[in-house]
Amino acid sequence: MKDEEFGPTTSGRPGQGTDTYVPGVCNIDRKGRWIRGAGAFLGLVLVVIYNEKWRLVFSHPGLYAAGMVLLASGTALSLIQAMASFCVVDGLLGRTLIADDRLTASVKSPESRQKDKRRALLLIGGALVVGFLFSAVLLISEINSSR
Repeated sequence: MKDEEFGPTTSGRPGQGTDTYVPGVCNIDRKGRWIRGAGAFLGLVLVVIYNEKWRLVFSHPGLYAAGMVLLASGTALSLIQAMASFCVVDGLLGRTLIADDRLTASVKSPESRQKDKRRALLLIGGALVVGFLFSAVLLISEINSSR
């Protein structure tokens, strides 16, 4: 495969950083990446605010830890989507936001849909791992600093 098949690239990987749909690689345009990047920044702010309530760990450790994992995973997922040029919701639903008319378009090919679903599940799994590890490190450091 040549890069010309996927349109102009800004990185060494085909489809990355472009506004061209590539099954299993890129399904959102620049606007979608900016929106997800802003969501990741907002999530980071919320994680910091949520972390300031670390004393709740001693009264409700399970609920607090679950909330931190979910919040950190959501933040990681937003960042990963922005960096990967891939929306997991659209990937799971078989659609793309890259279309000539800038509206959501359905992906017709079953092979392309399958590639998008695999990529979406991989990104979700990665975000959950990152969120769990980040939460564990953050909570352990908070507990150790309180001693």
